[in-house]
Amino acid sequence: MKTLNDLVSSRRRQAVSIEEFPLAVGARVRRQRIAFDLRQSDLAKQAGVSVQTIKSAEKGEAISYESLLRVLLALGHGGDFLQMLDSPNFPHLRAHERFLELKTSAAPDLKIKRVRPKP
Repeated sequence: MKTLNDLVSSRRRQAVSIEEFPLAVGARVRRQRIAFDLRQSDLAKQAGVSVQTIKSAEKGEAISYESLLRVLLALGHGGDFLQMLDSPNFPHLRAHERFLELKTSAAPDLKIKRVRPKP
């Protein structure tokens, strides 16, 4: 009989490597920009970044976190981004339980929450 972890892990998409990630993001940004019938300059203006930033992002080159966030928001991904952070792929069931505990209003203040248990 399969365990819960076996069932959950078989449904997860294979993550891209850290080396491939910027290229995958760049390709998706470019595809969406073209699908939305936007020029690089149009997207840059909507996002409040330079055209060079859009070109760099689409090539998979390094851009700042703030610039990437601006581009994603300009493409309408604000809610998607927050939802992704609110429903991560948990490595095990206990991590999911801890996440839900911290999400409740009765949870302790996260600023003082220890990540590692005391020895």
